[in-house]
This record gives sequence, structure tokens and C-alpha cells, in this order.
Amino acid sequence: MNPLAIQVLIIGVVISVASAIVNKKVVNQKRMKEIKDKISAFQKRYNEAKKSGNKELIDSMEPEQKEMMVLTTEMMMGSFKPLLFTFIPILAIFYLLNGMYGGTGNIVDVPFIGELNWFWWYFLVAMLSGFSFEAVYKLLTREKK
Repeated sequence: MNPLAIQVLIIGVVISVASAIVNKKVVNQKRMKEIKDKISAFQKRYNEAKKSGNKELIDSMEPEQKEMMVLTTEMMMGSFKPLLFTFIPILAIFYLLNGMYGGTGNIVDVPFIGELNWFWWYFLVAMLSGFSFEAVYKLLTREKK
């Protein structure tokens, strides 16, 4: 494998894992799960009410629907918190990476995908390592409970 591709791979994995760790530390994961579960339960009940065609039941759910909007906003704001800590450093890293690898052209040939430049290789690596980190984290935290 091209040494540049290895460098970008390492940088991508480090940034992805660091971002995920910041996310886990900054966001109240328990609260986010509570909100998600409440919203899902409400949506299920609301969809069943709509299917039944019971207008009174649908109307009676309106106050709860407003509460779900507030919870959705809280969840969205919570998901943006990590950006306060990661956005500027990642922009700086991308600026440096573009300076280092911007003129290199394609640096890796990925089976079934093709040749990728540094940005798309970084993007692929970051996505895969992020998903992998999440899966491992869920397995490890599930065992502790």
C-alpha cells in the first residue's frame, strides 16, 4: 500500500476515534437514549392512532406531540455539542492535510470502489473506523451493565 495512503489511514482512524470519544464524554448518552425511546414510543402510538382513523385520539395526543417537538430539539442540540470541541481542530487538520496531500492525485486503489484521492480515502477510513468504534463501544458497555 502507498505510504501516503497509510498515513491518511492512521490520521483518519485517530481523528474518528478521538471525535467519538469527545462525543461520548460531552453528550449525556443516557439522556439521549431516554429521549429517543420516548419519541419512538410516541411515534408508534401516533401512527397506530392515525391508522385507526380515531380523530379524537389523534387530537388528544396533540399536547404530547408538542412535548415530542421539545424533546427532538433537545436531542438535536445535544448532538451538536461535540462540534464545539471538534470543529475547529478538524478544520485545521483538513487544511494541513490538503497542503500535504492536495496535489498527490489518487493514493489508493480500493477493491469494488476504485482509485481514491486523499480526501475520499480519509472519508472512507473515518466512516468505517467510526462505525467500528461505535460497535465495539456498544459491545463493551453492554457487557458492563
